[in-house]
Amino acid sequence: MPGQATTRPWLKSARAVLVTGLLMAALWGLVDRDQLATLWAGLDARWWALAVLMLPAQMVLGGLRWRRVAADLDLPLPRRHALQEYGLSMALNQLMPGGMAGDAVRVWRHRCGHGALGAPLRAALVERVIGHVAHLVVTLIGLALWPWVHQRSSPVWAWVVVLGILGVVIFIGLRPMPGLRALTQDARVALSRPSQWFTHGFFSAALLATILIGFYACARAIGLHLGWGTLTAVPLMMLVLVLPVSIGGWGLRELSSVLVFSLLGWSTTDAVAVSAAYGMSCLVGALPAAIFWFKSGEAR
Repeated sequence: MPGQATTRPWLKSARAVLVTGLLMAALWGLVDRDQLATLWAGLDARWWALAVLMLPAQMVLGGLRWRRVAADLDLPLPRRHALQEYGLSMALNQLMPGGMAGDAVRVWRHRCGHGALGAPLRAALVERVIGHVAHLVVTLIGLALWPWVHQRSSPVWAWVVVLGILGVVIFIGLRPMPGLRALTQDARVALSRPSQWFTHGFFSAALLATILIGFYACARAIGLHLGWGTLTAVPLMMLVLVLPVSIGGWGLRELSSVLVFSLLGWSTTDAVAVSAAYGMSCLVGALPAAIFWFKSGEAR
């Protein structure tokens, strides 16, 4: 119907706002508010500033990975343009409902000079898929280390979820569905040489490291000890952020934190406190990219 195309984005945005609001309200009713206030009142600004600085690093690493994928697919991007556009997309993803608005803007602007939208869209998707696969691999490493680090078996449901997702990705790569054949072919082109595997692996590993450092720094900032849980629990907890159903991951990230960190003996309040501190560090760290973009005149 003609009206559906125009109303659907608004419905998705409303859904993201509703999901975020409901989840945060539910969690707010579960936490010890006095303890939460005490944790945040004692926040160490130095550790939290380190977490904030991880966002610009993620923008640079993500932008370079995207630029390399685009070059592999004959869709060249100047380095400065790639970094600037990737930074803007991350900032918009933090601020707008759904968590994908920034990527949509990045793809739309990348189409300039390349004609149709299809190829730039696939380049952005391939870049994201590479990042998600790297995240799954790191999560599996964390689950494998879980028994030695935490002296207890890793959660069975986590293995099922991670291996299930990875299995779907591998199956699609080997036997793509009709609507995904062009995307799969582009992914094969972007990963056809050992040098490409090394480059994308390096950028992905470094980017994941900044995420883990940021979360570890937030835990230290409010006086909680995360230790090796940074490698075992945080990647598992962060998997939920692939779902584009909230604003900047708020609500989903906190709920996932409560679930995963309860396995380490953390209270609901501790988990929400660290997750919210990390969410605020992402928001503050991403804002300069948006401000720089608007001041540069590119917005016009």
